[in-house]
Amino acid sequence: METVKARKQGNAIMVTLASKLAVKEGQEFYYFKDEEGIISLIPKAEDFFQNAKKGEFVDDEDELSLNFVPNGSEIDD
Repeated sequence: METVKARKQGNAIMVTLASKLAVKEGQEFYYFKDEEGIISLIPKAEDFFQNAKKGEFVDDEDELSLNFVPNGSEIDD
């Protein structure tokens, strides 16, 4: 297992990632730190629906989406 060292740059702590990890410059990540101190980086995915027009991703066979009426709590846990 390889290691990296954190360093201070201005008011931030930086960790350099090896180029073999193929992280592109400017790539964005969500980050998470668990109770044990493990830091995870999750690549931010492109939002394919950001500029979609109404009905663009619906076909005639998609019965669920054709008759779906949102009630406002679809994403509540």
